[in-house]
Amino acid sequence: MLSGVLFDFDGTLVDTSELVIKSFQHTLAPYLGRMVAPEEIYPYFGIPLRDGLAAFVPGKPDLVEEMLPVYRRFSEEHFDNLVQPCPGVREGLEQLRAAGIKLGIVTSRVRDTTLYGLRLFDLEDFFPVVVTMEDVRSHKPGPEPVRRGVELLELAPAEVAMIGDSPHDILAARAAGVTSVAATWSKIPRERLLAVRPDAVVNTMAELVDFCLDGNLAAVNICGPVSHGG
Repeated sequence: MLSGVLFDFDGTLVDTSELVIKSFQHTLAPYLGRMVAPEEIYPYFGIPLRDGLAAFVPGKPDLVEEMLPVYRRFSEEHFDNLVQPCPGVREGLEQLRAAGIKLGIVTSRVRDTTLYGLRLFDLEDFFPVVVTMEDVRSHKPGPEPVRRGVELLELAPAEVAMIGDSPHDILAARAAGVTSVAATWSKIPRERLLAVRPDAVVNTMAELVDFCLDGNLAAVNICGPVSHGG
């Protein structure tokens, strides 16, 4: 059994996909003169906001600085209406905590909105460890945020899994030496997750709980659950 699990926030614990898409679209439309398609935004899920916006206006850092408050204002105004917990999250967290597994969050989101989201859905007490954008110098897909989370859990990397819905989560987990687990329940296409070869793939929170409690990589692999029949 694993001793600790680190969770990404957006798309893994809380479904923020509609909020993120609409916030990008609202912010970028006046600058690009068009509505950005969701498929153009997905690759920038899970990275710092400044980097995501910069990808649409390369070489124009001044524009990015103009966009940041526009995005954040829209996101704050619509957070409560456009965000909801991912299915089965509370039940899964309760099971993991009851089993004595230490829980933490590693996110590229800023601290104030991360904590606000946790409080909004009454999830704050599950996570004594929360690593946000402000807590590290480099971000996913680099290892620093995950390594920081492992340190705060007071565990060794081999005892910890990192679960996320983005390729950046998987790459960060691998670089930090922890077990990488891909969550397939967000808007990010499954094939993008498989392309970075996670150690395991789970399709529901219940599958994640089973994996964490059993510690059985043979039961969950990059093709999803494996049949043990025959």
